[in-house]
Amino acid sequence: MRRTVIKLGGSVLIDPELRRKLITQIVELASLSPGELIVVHGGGKQIASLLDRLGIESRFHDGLRVTDKDARDAAQMVLSGQVGKDLVAQFARHGVASVSIAGGDGMSFLAEKMNAEDGTDLGFVGRIIETRPGLINALLAGQMIPVVACLALGRHDYEYYNINGDQMAAAVAGGCSADRLVFVTDVGAVRDANGRNIASLDREQILQLLDSGVAGGGMRPKLRACLEALESGVNKIMIIGAAEEDSLLQAVRDDLRIGTSIS
Repeated sequence: MRRTVIKLGGSVLIDPELRRKLITQIVELASLSPGELIVVHGGGKQIASLLDRLGIESRFHDGLRVTDKDARDAAQMVLSGQVGKDLVAQFARHGVASVSIAGGDGMSFLAEKMNAEDGTDLGFVGRIIETRPGLINALLAGQMIPVVACLALGRHDYEYYNINGDQMAAAVAGGCSADRLVFVTDVGAVRDANGRNIASLDREQILQLLDSGVAGGGMRPKLRACLEALESGVNKIMIIGAAEEDSLLQAVRDDLRIGTSIS
């Protein structure tokens, strides 16, 4: 197995049984190819839950979270302090060493503030503009799994910015010279205008889905991230469902039966 980045959406980590199955598959992959696996995780639903408990409204625009300072601080607590550390503990149960990091650690990922496509101010939402893979490469050399939260430091203001998890995964894959990027989702595949799963896509077909508006909601930033990953040299991208039996093992072994393959 060549270097692979696995993006785990926060929604698939909420279900204990799904999480257990995914962890088991990742552990198996790590045993087959030590030092070649990177995990990037989201935590959108967990962030929303904390914001709700704090009495702060969750707002979205074009599939991206609108993040004021309170929401940004909540994202830091959830992503770096809860979700990432929980994954490290789950891997440890299987005897696999991993390290939870955010983009600011080792100045690994630097960002700039970004607005929505229509110019809407999204607050503390950023886009990765520089990757420094030294820390991640050192962890891989030590045969540990880097567990990366979707937070990055602003290049100029050194504030933490919330990064869309899919764009973060694309930046990690490109910056760390990964051969493959796998998005594990609760959706399972890209769908056409009739709601049917699309088995494979190329760059032009992705652009058509975006331009036509067929791809909506959270699928838009995911497909834009796929384009970024392709442009940065990632050879193959797969969007798979967490609920499908052994879907992650299938994706890495080029035996994908359900999902969308992009190259």
